[in-house]
Amino acid sequence: MHCEIGDIVFADRYEYQDGTEGKYHNFVIMDIERDEITVVPLEYFGFTISSQIEKNNTINKNYPYNEPISPDENNRLKKESHVKCDELIVIKPKHVIMKWGNVTKEQYEKFVKLFEKSLMIRG
Repeated sequence: MHCEIGDIVFADRYEYQDGTEGKYHNFVIMDIERDEITVVPLEYFGFTISSQIEKNNTINKNYPYNEPISPDENNRLKKESHVKCDELIVIKPKHVIMKWGNVTKEQYEKFVKLFEKSLMIRG
């Protein structure tokens, strides 16, 4: 499957930075190299328990690197969502099993700035 930076994709398998394996999740592609794709998790509001809704950075200051993203014709999301911008995950292209849509250039740049900010805080 052809993927580009800014695409919203669904992966069947991935690994967290601590080595824990995850399965079946939505991501925004941040970088593409020859045999690796760097992504950030895309968390759907309402897809998990209702308490997760408070993780939107406009509501809860404890999650300052979660950026809201609303459904539109480009991203093809079905619900209000957010992108968790403080954690990068590397996946193999073969694990991308579906492409939903894509984020705008402006949204992508905002995500990158939030990630960079999270790196500065973590030192």
